[in-house]
Amino acid sequence: MKRKQIRLSFIILVYLLLGCSQEPTRKNELNFTEKDIPPASMLKGHKFNFPEVLNPRGISIVGNKAIVFERKNTSDSKFHIIDLQEDTYLISKGVDGMGPGEITVITQIEALQDPRKILTYDPELNVFSVFDLSDSSRLAERQFRAPDTAFFFTDAAFTSDTSFIAHLVDGWTKYLHLTISGDTVSAFGNWKNMIEGRELPNGYKEEELDANLVSNVFQGPLRVNNSRTYAVKAGLKVDYIDIVRLSDQSITTLIGPESTIQDFRIGNTGGYQMPTFPPETSTTRYRDVFAGENSFFVLFSGKSYSAISEMTDINRIFEFDYSGKPLAQYQLDFPLFGFAVDERNRRIYGVTTDQEPNLVRFDY
Repeated sequence: MKRKQIRLSFIILVYLLLGCSQEPTRKNELNFTEKDIPPASMLKGHKFNFPEVLNPRGISIVGNKAIVFERKNTSDSKFHIIDLQEDTYLISKGVDGMGPGEITVITQIEALQDPRKILTYDPELNVFSVFDLSDSSRLAERQFRAPDTAFFFTDAAFTSDTSFIAHLVDGWTKYLHLTISGDTVSAFGNWKNMIEGRELPNGYKEEELDANLVSNVFQGPLRVNNSRTYAVKAGLKVDYIDIVRLSDQSITTLIGPESTIQDFRIGNTGGYQMPTFPPETSTTRYRDVFAGENSFFVLFSGKSYSAISEMTDINRIFEFDYSGKPLAQYQLDFPLFGFAVDERNRRIYGVTTDQEPNLVRFDY
């Protein structure tokens, strides 16, 4: 994993995670199991067939539009704009290249306060780009480089048009809140809390693991809700959800549905410890997150990466309120790589990872 890669995402984490059946095992941590999750509601997906969508990576909803972005490619259609009211394809944007207004890849798309504008991040160029959804230009109207800081971080989520929260990987500090000019707003959280008192694989002891390794074990998607009040981060390799209340940087960690830390080995990259997960046993846990206004949604896989496209044991989506109470479970009938929620119309939109990937809609 690139140590300076920033994957844009919005995160909203809550201070008190309440409502689960088990008592907290230590301060600001709660556990839940499959028994605590409500019975699954079976959702039947309506899959679209937009030929312009080739190999989608993720989706964001901005107003009545879906913004679907592609995985790494060399085409000039980095993302697609789809009218959700009319279910029609509008236009693609994003010119491939390293010149003014051009980008090479998108790892996250975020809405800005101006409903006509979105922000993308290109980790290869280390550049943020602002696109106008209302015009016909395929180029970014404005670009700026990610700030140079003394910290290494990966996932990031914007908390305003000029600031973001990021997941740190070069020390025990968990999160950094900073401006796009590089000024630190705050740094908070401790990665040691994620392993303190827990059984580690292969008989490892807490004192054997450095901060770089622990932070990478707990990598995962990070999102912030539209009102910029909460951030939510979930584990890609470990079953956990961080809920951060942005007003006071309070963190509560929700562990589940599995409480164990899956098997990893201690590797070494450039003199730093790095985890390696055995491919024959490793599974993807939380694939994506959506932070809503009164609740948040997480996309749970539980399958190996090589099996994510299979039509058996398809993804589920769990919904929690910001006290940590499980509200609902949705069983999907298409495997998803990423998703977003239209809360007003109670619709879940996802990008599929089946043999013919495209956009799909679920009514819930």
